[in-house]
Amino acid sequence: MIGFVYPDYGYAWSGGTYLLLSTQIAAMAPHTVIGSCQPIEGSTPVNYSKVLNAFATYLATAMASYGRNASYAYLCVEQNLNLNAEEALRYHVINYVATDVQQLLSEINGSYVELRGSKTLLIVQSPSLIYVQPTFGEALQAWLMNPIVQGVLSLLALLIIIIAVATAHPLAASIGVALFIFSALPYISTGWVWVLLFAMGVVLLFMGLLTGGATHGILEGGGVVLIGLGFLSLFPTFQLQGQPIVIQEYWPLVAGASAAVAVLAGLVALILWKAIAVHIRRPVSEPLLTLRGLEGTAIEDIRPGGAGYIVVLGEYWRATAKTYIKRGCRVRVVDPGPPLVVEPIDCA
Repeated sequence: MIGFVYPDYGYAWSGGTYLLLSTQIAAMAPHTVIGSCQPIEGSTPVNYSKVLNAFATYLATAMASYGRNASYAYLCVEQNLNLNAEEALRYHVINYVATDVQQLLSEINGSYVELRGSKTLLIVQSPSLIYVQPTFGEALQAWLMNPIVQGVLSLLALLIIIIAVATAHPLAASIGVALFIFSALPYISTGWVWVLLFAMGVVLLFMGLLTGGATHGILEGGGVVLIGLGFLSLFPTFQLQGQPIVIQEYWPLVAGASAAVAVLAGLVALILWKAIAVHIRRPVSEPLLTLRGLEGTAIEDIRPGGAGYIVVLGEYWRATAKTYIKRGCRVRVVDPGPPLVVEPIDCA
């Protein structure tokens, strides 16, 4: 295992330094920095000797087993000592300084490394480089870990929840709670990000459907987006498939999630189909509400562009017409107006 702090002007502080120094071969690009390994609990540095000694000794043991300067482990953990690439190489904290991956592999070729207490010769011939990118869930968590993003989301969630309490509006309450949970994603295991996103999406979707359209589709749309994000975060990048990196029981997990999404999509489609069917079907009571198509009798003359009264369903209605209608003529309502627009159908 080779650890490489790369590219130029990069860094590997804290956990990154632990990873680098725990590899059999450690390397850094010029103008990079490592160090500051004091453990942090939440946002507070840990100063207990029990914890510091445990971390420092474990890291020193790993470095010594690979033939590197183990004293740096204590300085890094207990004093947060930082080193640039040249200093790390000079004090034998790392093995190589290289500008890029190709130069590093070239320098490693023909060298010896300490493996299980004995020196092993390394031969590098025509290596195939495979770049593994973070999964969607990991990238999402990394973005949410940005202090600015996290601060904005938390403040926005708090303001919306306050508004929801003041107005008792279900839309504001749902969005506020969703934003609050969303801002907490960096603190859960990456493997469970998709579960939380999926669950939030389902809750928002059904809350929107149960409100009977009071949220104007905002909750339903947000639920669909979160379900999509959860499904995307379930999939690792395609480069992982067929490579030495193996995710146990990955495809059964995907199959289960796909089945759940299919069932949910079918249920949502059924609900939407029912809603659309009800919307486009004319209700039986529509004539009683609009008067369109109903017939009545003119009780006075109605001249083109003028107005007069007619009787429909036993009620007097003010109406207008495009043609002359005499008193006593039968008329039909063609536009509910107001006023009603009628046409003659039978004049004595």
